[in-house]
Amino acid sequence: MAWRWTARRRALSAFVIFHLSALAVWTMPYCAAKDMVQGPYRYYVLPLGLWQWWAVFAPDPIRNTMALSAEVVDAKGMRYTFDFPRLAELPWWQKIPRYRQPKFTMNMTIEEYKRQREFTARHAVRQLGLDDAAYPIGVCLYVEIKDSPPPGTGKSDPMAPKRIEVVDRFQFQSPREVRP
Repeated sequence: MAWRWTARRRALSAFVIFHLSALAVWTMPYCAAKDMVQGPYRYYVLPLGLWQWWAVFAPDPIRNTMALSAEVVDAKGMRYTFDFPRLAELPWWQKIPRYRQPKFTMNMTIEEYKRQREFTARHAVRQLGLDDAAYPIGVCLYVEIKDSPPPGTGKSDPMAPKRIEVVDRFQFQSPREVRP
C-alpha cells in the first residue's frame, strides 16, 4: 500500500512542477528561449485559458473593446458571418464563466498566435455547418474595435464608429481541412 501513496505523491509533484513551469515559460517576455520551449505547453495552456498577458497592466493598458468575427465565403460566393461570443451583450450571470473570452480575442491579434488563428477559423466554419458542396471556402478573421471613453468621463459615445481590422485570412479546399 505504501507504493501507491508514493506513486500518487510523485504524480502530484510531477503535475505541480509541469503546471508551474508552464506558467513560468508562458509569462516570460517574448524571446528566442521562450519560442524554443513554449511549444509543448501550448496544448495545456491554451485550451484551458490559462495564458497570461501583460497588456492589462500599467503603464499602457488596453484602452479599447474588441469583438472577434469571421466572414466565410463559399465556392458560390455566398457570405456567412460567425460572431464569437461578446460578453458585453450578456447578463452578469452568463459573463462569469466566460470571463476569458475577451483575452482570447486580444490574443488573436498578436503574431505569436498565428497557429491558434487557424484553429479559430476552422471552429467558425464548423459552427456555421456548411455542407461539402460549399468548398473551397475562404475565411477572414477580423476584429471590431471600439475605443473606450477618455479617463474621467462618463459613458462612451454610442454613435462613435467602430474600426475594423483584418486579423488573418485562410483558404480551406475541402471539409477534411476543417473537421477534426
